[in-house]
Amino acid sequence: MSIKDQIREVALQHGMDLCGIAAIDRFEESPQGRHPCDILPGCKSVIVIGVRLLDGAIQVNFRAFEDGRRDLKGLYGTYGYAMLPNFELTYACYAVAQFIERETGACTTPCSTGPMTNGAQLSLRHAAVAAGLGEFSWSGLVMTPEFGPRIRFGVILTTLELEPDPLYKGKKLCEPEKCGICTSVCPTGALSKYGEAEPYIANPGGKHSEYCRISWPKCQMAIHAMTKELGGSEDYVTTLDPTPQDILNAQNKMPILESGLQHHTSHNCGKCLSYCPTGNWGQKFKKTGISKGASGGI
Repeated sequence: MSIKDQIREVALQHGMDLCGIAAIDRFEESPQGRHPCDILPGCKSVIVIGVRLLDGAIQVNFRAFEDGRRDLKGLYGTYGYAMLPNFELTYACYAVAQFIERETGACTTPCSTGPMTNGAQLSLRHAAVAAGLGEFSWSGLVMTPEFGPRIRFGVILTTLELEPDPLYKGKKLCEPEKCGICTSVCPTGALSKYGEAEPYIANPGGKHSEYCRISWPKCQMAIHAMTKELGGSEDYVTTLDPTPQDILNAQNKMPILESGLQHHTSHNCGKCLSYCPTGNWGQKFKKTGISKGASGGI
C-alpha cells in the first residue's frame, strides 16, 4: 500500500468520510499570509479530510424553523456545527499528522477546524476544492456529490510530496440559475441572488468557481440570533442592513453565555446548508416527512 493510500486509510479509520490531496501549486492565488507555505515553509502537499454531518443533526433545524422548536437548536450547535464535527476533525488531523511524521519524518502541521479551535490559518473551503472533494455552491459553501454542503473539512499541511488527486470534474452540483433555494431561505437576505450582483470569482487549483456576494453583517445577524425574530432574546440589531460596527456593538451588548463552549452562539441559522437539495436531500428529508421543504417549495 502506498503512503498516500495509508494516509487515506488513517483518515477513514478516524471517522472521516472523504480525503483528498492537493499539490502546493494549486494555491498560487492564496492571499498573503494564507498560503500553506506561510504556515509551513517548504509545504509540498495539502491533505483535506471531511466528515459528513448527521442527518439527525440537520433535521433539528427543520424542527426549529418549521415547528418553532428553537429550544432544540443547541443540538445542531453541538452535533452539526460548533462542537463534535470539529473535535472529530481535530483528532483526525492530529492522527494523520502523527502518522506522516512517524512513518516518513516529514514535517506535518494540522490546521485549526471550526469556530473554537484558535482561528483560521487558511481557507478550508478553497483547500477542499483544490483537493478535488467538490466545488463551490452559489452560497459559498463547498458542495460534494456525496453529501451536498452538509460536511465539514479539516486540513493537514506536510513537506511530504504526495501525488495530488484530480480536481472534481463530475456533474455540476449547483445550478443557481435554476435553483436559488439558498438565497430564498436566507432569513436576512445575506446572499445575493443569481444575476443580481457581480459574483465572487475563485480559481482554487485552476478550477473556475463563482459564488454569491455575501453580506457578512447580515449573515452574522442570523447566526448569532441578534433579533427576537431570528430567535434572540432581544433586538440587539435594529436595522435590516447592519454595518460591521452594528454587529460589533450588538456583540458587546449580548450576554456572555455560561453554558456551552462559545461566548456567543453561532449556530442559530444554517438554513442554506440545511435546505440545499443536493446530496439526496429529497429522499432523506422531504419524502420521509422529516421536512416540509424550503417554504414548502422543495
